[in-house]
Amino acid sequence: MGHLGVDELAAVAYAQLCLDLSTLVFMQGFNGGMNSLCSQAFGAKNYHLVGEYTLLTSLLLTVACAPMALLWWNLDRLLLTAGVAEHVAFLAGQYGRLSLLWLWPRSMFQVLASFYQAQNIVLSTAVFDVLMVIFNCFFAIGLTYGQFGLPELGFIGCPLGTAVAVALRLVSYVAYMNIYHRYHQQCSWRWDTHFLNKEIVWNLVSVGVPLAAGELLENAQLTVLTLFAAKIGELQLGTHNAMMELFFFATSPLYAVIGGSVTRMGNHLGAGQPSYAVVAAKICGHLGRIFSDDPAVTTAFSQVCSLAALAYTVLSFFCYALAVLQAQARPMPLALGMVAGAWLVGVPSAYWMGVHTAHPSLLGLWKGMICGYTEADKAVARSHLKEKELASPQESDRLLA
Repeated sequence: MGHLGVDELAAVAYAQLCLDLSTLVFMQGFNGGMNSLCSQAFGAKNYHLVGEYTLLTSLLLTVACAPMALLWWNLDRLLLTAGVAEHVAFLAGQYGRLSLLWLWPRSMFQVLASFYQAQNIVLSTAVFDVLMVIFNCFFAIGLTYGQFGLPELGFIGCPLGTAVAVALRLVSYVAYMNIYHRYHQQCSWRWDTHFLNKEIVWNLVSVGVPLAAGELLENAQLTVLTLFAAKIGELQLGTHNAMMELFFFATSPLYAVIGGSVTRMGNHLGAGQPSYAVVAAKICGHLGRIFSDDPAVTTAFSQVCSLAALAYTVLSFFCYALAVLQAQARPMPLALGMVAGAWLVGVPSAYWMGVHTAHPSLLGLWKGMICGYTEADKAVARSHLKEKELASPQESDRLLA
């Protein structure tokens, strides 16, 4: 979007600030809890429970779409209240409203992907994710700039293109996985109200809510850093957002390792095999111009690349503990670690290094963020997986019996 102008780049940055905070909290929080519990249930060969956790997660995320939709619909008003320029707020509001078209399809795809991941069916999902990237590039670029025989819609073409791509991915995924191959039959859910059993609900909520809280704390920290960047200037805001998008892309392999490790360890723990979970944990432990043509944006972007690489390295150590604790359905240490790292260290450091100086800069913001991640590493450093500390969840969760 930076090719359309700095205002458009800033508008997308503000919109993504809201969209990412709300979607990542609910999706990664409850999907993470669902993945842990479904993996344990699958390992215990309690297949119907896998389907019931999936159905319950689908219901919870569908309900969560309502407040998120209200927030996205009124994004421009919120930004105007916060003092954002009227033109930028108007563009961000357009982006947020049109993004509502992909909110529910994306949520349901993530639920189904976690459902199949717990059963170790992941290759097909990866293929559809690649297709999603291709579809998104085709429709977003085509509808924005009038390429590939599509109409030129300008700024609104980007969220519309993403919505088309996300909807196509969900429909084709369901058709391939559920209708063509019928992969869902082994762990298929029952269309009754049994998934609302209080023990099933409590298990999912007790794991999903702390994970969602951890995601909220982490992403709220990133939101505050983005607001700090906005105080420096709109150009710096757009640059910071572009760097964060690249950073999230670069860290996706880390989260792929986490997802695979959580599934494997959960399968082994559910089957009463903690020694195999230890092996999986050890394996887990060892494992600019794209955004804008503006020279000022490109220069600022290049300055923070080295710090982003350092942040990536620091974050990789945190990911080991994240995988281990999530597989054991023990999310509380993660939330506490994020409080210690992100809010007690990261945000204050970013403010003093990046904003409250004679010459505010993005470099200071990223230095503060690295300090926060380092402290989060220390906070969860004692959570390493030890076989003698593990017991099969069958001993404490009678639903797995």
